[in-house]
Amino acid sequence: MAEPLKEYAPDVGITPVHNGTLSDLYCQIIPWQQAVRHSLGHGDWPVWNPFLLCGTVLAANMQAAPYDPVNLLGLLLSHPQALTFGAAMTFFLAGFFTFAFARSIGLGEIAALCAAAGYTFNAMLAFFVAWPLGRAWAFLPFVLFAVRRIVILSRGDGEGPAAQERQGSFALLRMTSATIMLTVSLVLTIFAGHPETTLHVVAIGAAYGLFEVIVHRTPKAIAYAAVAGVLALLITAISLLPFLSAAPETIEYDVRHNLYKTSKFYTSAEIIGLRAGRTFFPFFGGQPERGNVTALWDPSAPRVGSIIVAFSLAALIIARRKDTWFFFGLAIVALCTAFDAPPFAHLLHELPLFDIALNQRLAFAGAFALSILAAMAIDRWSRRWSVLAIVVATGVALAVIASLIWNQQVTSGVDPELIRALLILELAPLAILALLLAFRTPARYALPALLGLILLQRTLADGDIYPTLPRAAFYPEVPVLREIGKDVKTPFRIVGKNFAMIPDTAAMYGLEDVRGYEAMTFARLAATFPFWSTAQPISFNVVENLNKPFLSFLNVRYAITRSDESAPDGWRLVLQDRGSRLYENTRALPRAFIPRRVRYERSSVDVILGMGKATDFADMAWITVPHYQPHEISNGPGQLTLRKSDYGYEIDAVMDLDGWIVVSDSKWPGWRAYIDGRRVETHYANHAFLGVFVPKGTHHLRLIYKPEAFTRGRNITFATLVLLGAFFALRHRLQKPRAV
Repeated sequence: MAEPLKEYAPDVGITPVHNGTLSDLYCQIIPWQQAVRHSLGHGDWPVWNPFLLCGTVLAANMQAAPYDPVNLLGLLLSHPQALTFGAAMTFFLAGFFTFAFARSIGLGEIAALCAAAGYTFNAMLAFFVAWPLGRAWAFLPFVLFAVRRIVILSRGDGEGPAAQERQGSFALLRMTSATIMLTVSLVLTIFAGHPETTLHVVAIGAAYGLFEVIVHRTPKAIAYAAVAGVLALLITAISLLPFLSAAPETIEYDVRHNLYKTSKFYTSAEIIGLRAGRTFFPFFGGQPERGNVTALWDPSAPRVGSIIVAFSLAALIIARRKDTWFFFGLAIVALCTAFDAPPFAHLLHELPLFDIALNQRLAFAGAFALSILAAMAIDRWSRRWSVLAIVVATGVALAVIASLIWNQQVTSGVDPELIRALLILELAPLAILALLLAFRTPARYALPALLGLILLQRTLADGDIYPTLPRAAFYPEVPVLREIGKDVKTPFRIVGKNFAMIPDTAAMYGLEDVRGYEAMTFARLAATFPFWSTAQPISFNVVENLNKPFLSFLNVRYAITRSDESAPDGWRLVLQDRGSRLYENTRALPRAFIPRRVRYERSSVDVILGMGKATDFADMAWITVPHYQPHEISNGPGQLTLRKSDYGYEIDAVMDLDGWIVVSDSKWPGWRAYIDGRRVETHYANHAFLGVFVPKGTHHLRLIYKPEAFTRGRNITFATLVLLGAFFALRHRLQKPRAV
């Protein structure tokens, strides 16, 4: 889509771009995965990402998901194969656990398969299948399955294998399997890498558990579920503690707490109607993969198709079950929240944690609830006349609404051809279904045909979101990037002017881009953006002027531009290739340097004001030291030799006088500095970067990024796993039959 790869797209079979709305994949998720691969490949824990934004957190952003078992298995494959494997596994896990849950509540095999097809291939999961968001929601049915198993096994009555299992010698041991199962389901959800989804899935699991406890009158199940929850938190401490520590340092945290939390919740009826339309009508707003997307398009649409909708409505009449009403209530709450409709969306916004979450993503839960309701009705196929009435009514309603959209132009930009396709796609399967019901087709024939109709309908509606691409298209090496890769002398950063070298593409080539597109952006670094870039809402920061002095401070040695742009001042043309040019910055400062002067400041505001007037950052650096009076002093001089090491840098310093060393890496909390093996304090230099005071003489400085939140979380995780292993070993020993 942009230089330097754009001109090579036809060479690898990419004409045109298939679906530009998948931008988060190539701007965030794939580069994050590459950063994880880089860390693990070098024997490091995946805590630091050097490839964007002057260095940033990796595992702590959660969505890199380095501890997700599916991603870990994917490390056995090449990166392109791992992407396909990960998407396939997300679909499989969603389908498998939905099927297992449906069977656990007593539904037949075909009905359970229909539920699995409805949830697995709902439009939202079909779009987000390669996101951590999609992977996390795939575990919702697993959590519900485990919750129900705890409730059932905690009952004191019944017959069969489950009852025999409950007759063990020790009350704790007979519930171990169910408790561990719930623990595993929660651990998988957390490690999938989307904290917001974890909140939603846990809330739904708790609501379902409370419902089951009330129905089965088993309050002690709550204690076992609580134990599972605590175990899950302890096992995932390696992921959660770094996230909780890093989150308050980000601009996203500020937005969520000072904008989302405090804003009044209001959505117009028109917006609610549009969101409902996207949920029940495919092609509403166009299809990005077919190049006809409009402003009405939104990926957050839990479409399950007219067959699932019709049967979910029929369940209210023919499925005489208590849990019908739970899933009907879940569908109403989730869909109203997805539409931002009152009262549920407004009530959720008043609850702690939910007030900073994007609760529209509960649409996933709406798709799941509709699929389970549909399966309940499908399981009662013998009540065909009641189902027929619902099917016909649903078809008529869809036809009337589609006619209104088409004839009255309720929404602008709706393509009549898409409406025509909609009528065929949504109404034709209902017509076939009505015939199967009217002619009293036996269940052994009708139900497999019904499953096939659901799969066909979902594939035709949302089966082309992702392209199938040749291996050669996966970040091909081109002359400009090959030329940069030859420079291995000292660490440096690159930049692309405007939209050249779209962030975070640099990570795929082992290059460090000063820009970036992150889920958690360091707030202090973002405060420096006006000195060198332009922040975009929900996207990366754009560098429009390569002559900004701050870029030289940031160790930007190379820049990529379009070939039709003028040469920047102080930059040397290195290479011109097809549609792009490569320039070298002759004024770039080293990654670590000794400024000629430093100014001590107490206030970040004063630092920002001072830097705004600077033209040479080699001359002056600002050090934030709260207990010093603001003043300016000479610094150094000295000589530095820097090399990269695990988690950071090794610096040999020869200081003629005492002085400050400034390193242009983002100073996230967690950096540690050691001078000759003795730990020393780090300070903020130039508001967002590393500053270390080094005394006169020859010294060895070691800088490593190893947050205490990570080491503490890792210790808790490993200790919990060791204790669990010891518990199982003891349990096995206690269960051995005694010799007579």
